[in-house]
Amino acid sequence: MKSTSMTLLASAMLSLTSLISADAATGCEVEMKQCQPANYNRVYAGPEFMWSHFPGNKKEIENGTIKWNPNTYYGGLRFGHEYLKPQDFYSNTDIVALMGTTWAEKKDEKETKAWERTREVFKGKRGHFWGNIEQRLGYTFASSLLPSCTASLYVAPGFHYEHINGSHAYWYYAATGLKAVQQFTDSFHLGCDLKVMYAFGAHDKNNIATDFGRKQFWGYEVGLPFEWKLGETKAFDIQVKPYLLKLDVNSAETLLGARVELGYNF
Repeated sequence: MKSTSMTLLASAMLSLTSLISADAATGCEVEMKQCQPANYNRVYAGPEFMWSHFPGNKKEIENGTIKWNPNTYYGGLRFGHEYLKPQDFYSNTDIVALMGTTWAEKKDEKETKAWERTREVFKGKRGHFWGNIEQRLGYTFASSLLPSCTASLYVAPGFHYEHINGSHAYWYYAATGLKAVQQFTDSFHLGCDLKVMYAFGAHDKNNIATDFGRKQFWGYEVGLPFEWKLGETKAFDIQVKPYLLKLDVNSAETLLGARVELGYNF
């Protein structure tokens, strides 16, 4: 009887010890999972393509006028670094460099059409170059209205430079904007980028195609980024972002573009 009681007591103690050990292990597992570092820093790089269009500009010639419809096609690379953490400081350094070529349709008063193409090579007085650098600083909020959504408000100084067939234009600008990101799943995010820019100190040599006659002007940009996280740790991602850009709201130029970013999060 005594040995039976001792056996039952030993079995109970062993079961209790196993239960406590299992619970502690589970608790440690959860705690370790919660303590895993989040990836708030992101570096990215990728190709970008853009189309610039001036609809129906009229140009004086010796015997009348012609309608000139230039279309400039750009391709190049964008890269940068972003720090995005809910309820914390926000930062984004963004740099883009693009090369372009122009196809222009000319139509005279007799409705005669002609096509003209510039050389793509950026050499001397030929070719197109587009460069922009921007530094965003702000704050990221965790939305209380939409679950798994963050919104970053920022201000940004920037510099823009263009070279077109030997002529060039450049200016500084200040911007303010909103970057919203909605997480639908662990792997898919959808965002919305809105930006307003005020350019100042513009220099325009020989009235290039952007034709900024004023020293100050307003512009804006609207983008819709789609992002897919890759791998078990979600350290890598691919982001596709189509956008519309107006450098000057009073200019006839409209810019449509898209970029594909390859990102690494750490």
